[in-house]
Amino acid sequence: MKTFILFLIFSLSYAYNHENFKQINSKEGLNDFVHSSTLNVVVFVDKQSCDDDKCRQERTELEQIRDLCTGENIQFALSTNSELAEKQFNIYGSSPKLCFFRDGFPIIYSDSLSNVDSIHEWFGEVRQRLTHTLDDKTFEHDTQASTGSTTGDWFILFKKSNESHSLLPVWEATSLHFRNRAILAYVNIDTNPNIQKRFHIFNYPTFILFKRGKMYRYESTSWKQSAFTEFLESDYQKVKAEIIPPEPSAFSSSFGTAAKIIPMYLIVIPMICLVAVLLVLVFMSRFTKKKQTTTERTPFQVKID
Repeated sequence: MKTFILFLIFSLSYAYNHENFKQINSKEGLNDFVHSSTLNVVVFVDKQSCDDDKCRQERTELEQIRDLCTGENIQFALSTNSELAEKQFNIYGSSPKLCFFRDGFPIIYSDSLSNVDSIHEWFGEVRQRLTHTLDDKTFEHDTQASTGSTTGDWFILFKKSNESHSLLPVWEATSLHFRNRAILAYVNIDTNPNIQKRFHIFNYPTFILFKRGKMYRYESTSWKQSAFTEFLESDYQKVKAEIIPPEPSAFSSSFGTAAKIIPMYLIVIPMICLVAVLLVLVFMSRFTKKKQTTTERTPFQVKID
């Protein structure tokens, strides 16, 4: 009986600790939430252990963060789904953890949630996403990769549409670390085939640094922020510098398309001509035979006595 009462008190304290907070515990619910507004915050909390003092302190912190988000016009929600945190955002270890979404792109607050003033200052730093999204039309214009890299160094993540979600928070944090020193960007290979062909990208994700007219492929298997930082600062010198392929011209693109179409016509058109010639020959042959039949007559002789 005593054990049951203690369990009931524990359950009620936990329920009280997270009541009145919007909660999201499914992948679908999270996706709907982060795309329902341009700015959204999800705090992943631990539901496994919670004593009275910890509950009160955590609730106070969450209420302060929620009030801060309300004042900043940011939607706020909680999640107790640790599997969602791990698979989607690579969040491991102790909770709570705050994940801030800007237009669906997440970045994780790495410090303690007890200092609301620090969180407020951090919101101001990361509210505007620093990463860029490039496509076939904007890639060369924005990066100027093959024309001198006058817009600066670009570290670009080439990925497929529905892959590498857990990499996004790290990529966003690396972009913040290199503010005003390097530009980090994304390219969706599924919708930009010209870029894929231009840089010979066959494995995903692929990372390439464009620096001073050269390109350097990130070859490490580590997706940690420290590894990306080391590569950008010095380790890029340890890999082969490649010449950046020029941007395909409109003529070359048209020629490439024509090159695919012309071989087909080289086969189809001669076949059509051959069939047409054969039909003409058959028609002429039959017409000639018919004419000969009508013009030839059997000799008719009349004998006069």
